[in-house]
Amino acid sequence: MFERKKFKSAALAQLKGRWKIPVLATLLTCALLYIFAAAMFGHYLRDANFITSAHDNGKIFIQYNLPQSSRILGMILCAVTTIFTVALLSVHNTMLKESRKIYFSDFTNGLNQWWQSFRGGLWFCLWVFLWSLLFFIPGIVKAYSYSMMFFIMAENPEISVRKAMKISKELTRGYKGELFALNLSFLGWTILASITGGIGFIWLVPYMLMTHTNAYQYLKQAALDTNRITLADFE
Repeated sequence: MFERKKFKSAALAQLKGRWKIPVLATLLTCALLYIFAAAMFGHYLRDANFITSAHDNGKIFIQYNLPQSSRILGMILCAVTTIFTVALLSVHNTMLKESRKIYFSDFTNGLNQWWQSFRGGLWFCLWVFLWSLLFFIPGIVKAYSYSMMFFIMAENPEISVRKAMKISKELTRGYKGELFALNLSFLGWTILASITGGIGFIWLVPYMLMTHTNAYQYLKQAALDTNRITLADFE
């Protein structure tokens, strides 16, 4: 049974006395992604077209047209985010499986698979974008369908991107609503973290990732128990 409260309470127990590295890794990730996103936003402003038009009623309208490259750069930002996400997930996966002290090298070692993570992020963003062209809701559904691929990649560094996505679709079959509810259960904490000017996210993100890592392990075991996947699929 998919038990949200159980995953969250287990996450707090697994983080107890080991918050330091997940928090530092999250802080570094947020800082680097902020710098990268700011640089991209500057590119948008530099290449954007501002069109001012006046109408008979006296109102003035300003159109802001982003360059065609904005979608591509947006996908690149998504892929770069995935590099750090997989590294963070590798830390939380270690915390779930081992009771030892966590070191910053556990995070940096996860960055070693940056190229695979980058390709995985591009593949994820591309497919979610294509499904979103049909309608907004199919894009959300597929995002949840593919959401476990990054947990799979963090746990199995040698697995191919396509195979990780295929397994993710199998793991989330019948559980997309549960995963949505799990994310929704953090809404209150997200609001509180926002009130702190975003500082609270440095602690909230590790809590959420640890919770979702527990959920991933449950989905994986459930799929193995029902023979929907085998351990050989992860090779």
